[in-house]
Amino acid sequence: MMDTATLLSRLRERDVRLWVDEDRLKCSAPTGALDDEMRVMLANRKEEVVACLRQAEVLKSSPSTIVPIKPDGHRPPIFAVSGHGGDVFSLVTLARHLDKEQPMLGVQPPGLDGTEPLTSVEALARFEIEQIRRYQPHGPYLIAGHCAGGTIAFEVAQQLAAAGQQLALLALVGSPFPTMFRHAQQLLFGLRHPARALAFGSLAARKSHIMGGLQGRLRSRQARAGLSPAVQAELTAIRRVDSATLAAVRSYKPKLYPRQIDLFVTSDEWHQALKWRAVAATMREHRLGDFEIDDLLVEPHVEMLAASLRSRLNADFGHV
Repeated sequence: MMDTATLLSRLRERDVRLWVDEDRLKCSAPTGALDDEMRVMLANRKEEVVACLRQAEVLKSSPSTIVPIKPDGHRPPIFAVSGHGGDVFSLVTLARHLDKEQPMLGVQPPGLDGTEPLTSVEALARFEIEQIRRYQPHGPYLIAGHCAGGTIAFEVAQQLAAAGQQLALLALVGSPFPTMFRHAQQLLFGLRHPARALAFGSLAARKSHIMGGLQGRLRSRQARAGLSPAVQAELTAIRRVDSATLAAVRSYKPKLYPRQIDLFVTSDEWHQALKWRAVAATMREHRLGDFEIDDLLVEPHVEMLAASLRSRLNADFGHV
């Protein structure tokens, strides 16, 4: 059966214009554009269509730092906090595997436009909370972070909790404890596990991560002979944000979080993620398989992550 997003896409292809006037759904269509089947589907999905149109209007007026990774759905959105290089697109594949009614919105930090990046986790959290609350003024909030973004998500949740807001979810996905980003910890772990030392925290690894995250966005803009000046400027800005974010995470000292952390990990001990237990009032650990944690967001392993996260969300919000 055609979902609401596909229905709206088909209607746009037929030049059918829909809008909401107070609580009424209005329609303007060329002659013959709406056949009987489309009219029936539109009538049956009226409430869903109205909700989607209203959500689209909210996104239009949202700050540019809010990225609609998966905007459709009636549930409270998951706000995905960016990590390395301000990249929120690493969670796109995960978002596609979640419930069709589960939105996911990315929250990007300042600095990607060439302005000065922020240099502390606390400041990054304050900035991102401002963007989140402009979109959704009150909880319950669902916050998620991957890799270095887990530390920022943790501080975002801390500040929201301190402000008396309800937190329905704090999901740390393959997120090392912040001390693991320090050079001494990387060196120590590298001596014990030399093969894995090449994959974590190195300049080459971070450059590879940045380039991988940019590939989809920049592919159509790359000239065969090299990168255009505009793309080079964007890459420079992203590297500056990446460097500032990692420095901020290295110096961050987590305090006790008064609520629950949901930790999504694999059997890979590289990230030493269990250190989060010491700063959580309660922690629910979701172990997802016997593979390296770097593979958590790629097929086919991401399906296991999505299933675990869906189960966690359904416990609070039920099946839609």
